[in-house]
Amino acid sequence: MASAGRPELVGQAVRDLAAQHGARFVVAVCVPDAASLPAGGLPDGVVLAHARGLPAQRNAGLAAALAAAPQARTAFFFDDDSVVGAGYVEAALAFLDAHPAVVGVTGKVLLDGAQGEEVSRERAEAALAAREAAGPTGAWNPISGLYGCNFAIRLDGHAERFDERLPLYAWMEDRDLSERLKRHGALAQVDDCAVVHRGVRSGGRTAHLRLGYSQVMNPVYLHHAGSFAVSMVLLQVVPRLAKNAALSLVRSPQGAWRRRRLHGNALALADAARRRFTPERVLDLPP
Repeated sequence: MASAGRPELVGQAVRDLAAQHGARFVVAVCVPDAASLPAGGLPDGVVLAHARGLPAQRNAGLAAALAAAPQARTAFFFDDDSVVGAGYVEAALAFLDAHPAVVGVTGKVLLDGAQGEEVSRERAEAALAAREAAGPTGAWNPISGLYGCNFAIRLDGHAERFDERLPLYAWMEDRDLSERLKRHGALAQVDDCAVVHRGVRSGGRTAHLRLGYSQVMNPVYLHHAGSFAVSMVLLQVVPRLAKNAALSLVRSPQGAWRRRRLHGNALALADAARRRFTPERVLDLPP
């Protein structure tokens, strides 16, 4: 689990993972600094790593977990604001054992605060309790991509890791990994792996210029790197570019930040036109 500046969420997420049914596993937490850890520290047995930027954090956390458990065959990745159902890990492992052609699974997101209003801890717990009371369904569906807030991957048969050239927002890092994993097997969404993504806002100010740059540059770079088809680039870039352009004309606070995103979009398009595929340039842009 990767996190930065949200110690209370880290502490709660580690407690949730300790309550998982039946499976033996190592929990690894990767944060950039000590201030990102709970006041009481981490429980004994939790592996700690340090890095900045989501892809680097996830890679560092995975490396630390494998150092502690070198025989591990499956890795799980959760956002710090994902409330994980107590049967998630056990159900995912059982599914992967029963479906050897599947290389990655993502769970059933019961509520997703990232798509709307932030989900309270109480609502998350109620939704998970209701889902557990209903019992397992065994239902699953093939999917085209893993959802970054919760997923598991096999570790045998490939050496795929997160692309650390995608800094800050790491826009499309989960989709990039998904596309590369599909070279080795199928992906599935498993209903019995229940989770709620609370979508907790960090409280910081969104750097719209930087986000706009990443919205365009990251998909273009991933095409150049070989993981995204042209159709995928167009699907990811064109709607966001069009929305930023249309809403930038609105006289409102949203219009102001949409213009900042549109400016970032334009900078990325200019770089791409000069064949400068530089997602890390976002670090040089003003916040």
